[in-house]
Amino acid sequence: MYLEVLRINEGTGEYKEIRNVPFKTGLNVVVDDTVTGGKNDGRGNNVGKTTFLKLIDICLGARDKKYIWTDYDTGSETTVLKNHISDKKLFAELDIKNQQGNSFTLRVDLYERGKRYINGRRFSYDDYVNELNRIVFHVETPPPTFRQLIGKFVRIKQKEDPTTLLKYLHPNTTYAQYENIYEFLFKLSDPVNSAKRLQLSSAISQTERDIEEIIRLHKLANIGDLEERIRIVQSSVKELESQIDTVRFGDYQRNIEAISQIHGAIITLTDAIDATRFKRDKIVELLDREKNSAIEIDRSVLEALYRDVTDLLGRASRNFDDLIDFNQQIKLNKLRYYEERLFDINSELERLVGMRRTIISENKQVIGLIDEDSFEKFEATYRQLMRQSELLGELTKVHEIYKELTENLNEMKKQSATLESGSVDNLSKFNEHLTRYSNEVLGQRLYLTRQHPFPLKLSNVDEGLGTGHRKTVTLLLDIAYVSLIEDLKLDYPKFFVHDVLETIDEHNFKKIVQFINENGSQFIFAILNEKIENY
Repeated sequence: MYLEVLRINEGTGEYKEIRNVPFKTGLNVVVDDTVTGGKNDGRGNNVGKTTFLKLIDICLGARDKKYIWTDYDTGSETTVLKNHISDKKLFAELDIKNQQGNSFTLRVDLYERGKRYINGRRFSYDDYVNELNRIVFHVETPPPTFRQLIGKFVRIKQKEDPTTLLKYLHPNTTYAQYENIYEFLFKLSDPVNSAKRLQLSSAISQTERDIEEIIRLHKLANIGDLEERIRIVQSSVKELESQIDTVRFGDYQRNIEAISQIHGAIITLTDAIDATRFKRDKIVELLDREKNSAIEIDRSVLEALYRDVTDLLGRASRNFDDLIDFNQQIKLNKLRYYEERLFDINSELERLVGMRRTIISENKQVIGLIDEDSFEKFEATYRQLMRQSELLGELTKVHEIYKELTENLNEMKKQSATLESGSVDNLSKFNEHLTRYSNEVLGQRLYLTRQHPFPLKLSNVDEGLGTGHRKTVTLLLDIAYVSLIEDLKLDYPKFFVHDVLETIDEHNFKKIVQFINENGSQFIFAILNEKIENY
């Protein structure tokens, strides 16, 4: 798969082509047209090199169009460019061609809310990238997604400067997602198994988070902490049950069911008595507040109000004394209401207390061991037993959930382990190319190996490779990958697009160009003219 041409057009309906940039295999260099010593003194920054590369990325599914006119290092917008795109209705078209010679035209309207098309057919964004996944990588159903895969080939800064070696995607990308991507690109395992492992990995991570959340919510140190709490609460419940049984067992053991019913009725009445007493206390409080407040009305305030109303409405149907009597009557009615409610509540309280006294009196033979003095102790013990039993139920439920999650976690890990990750033969094939290229360019024999948790590791047979060769190593990885897909006869992208290439040594760059020409790569990059004007 190669890039053929990028066109920039303006207008709708009958449009005008304003740029037509063909690509070729080998080297494609995007440079400024400044001349050293010219009026701008050879400074070729901010003339659109990176913007040109961004247009390629936009056509290849980058979602955020404002990244064309925004510098995310500073957050500033190029307003002139933004307005020009909007006013002129600019759109970009990128032609790509696969190994069978089939061409596809990718069109994106560059202005906000513009549409996307493939071969003239309009697509929503999600359908657009899914169709590109099918065309470019022959993926019918993600994962991996098209943008996850194409990021390996189009390395242009967006909102962040992604790691340019093996971790080339957003920092939030998981190791499991990278494993799925690299297994696909290097054909290290069956795609179906790889997708299943990715799903299992996501489910495993979620289950591990659920377990951690259970421990956090219940303020547990670990599962041993939970089990010890359960043991302690179980011991308390047994002790309280023993205290209850001391009262229950005896002469009335033969009638234990009747005793349970009597106990239940007494406890229900006790709850009702407590609630009624609370209501009574609130009514007494309100009644006292009303009685203690002055019953006399502030006549001056009411008199001013009365005058205002009569001025607005004319003569009132009631005189001022009627208004005074009315307000006094409201207060008296409120007092009467509270007194009536207090009477009713006291009557209800007396009834409930009498019912409890009657139950205790009538069933003394059944609960003979529960005398008046021991009843309160029994009641307190019973309530404590209920609270501890509820706590034990909660802790037991938490333990059951933890156990279920743990069993599910172990089962998913077991399933994941049974899915073969495949042979590393393709990685060895890749290393044959990478080792040769890196040895000729850097004098270092680089190679990739499988590892965990990140799926790949870049290693070196030799020593002494510095961080200053990072860009060179990235290019060598890209070139070696094109050589691998040639070996595997895969119709994948043989192009790679890079932004800013000023840091590569001249000798290294010449060797890189040689390798690109050897294996049929298509390399598109931006560079200042002054860096290559002597080549």
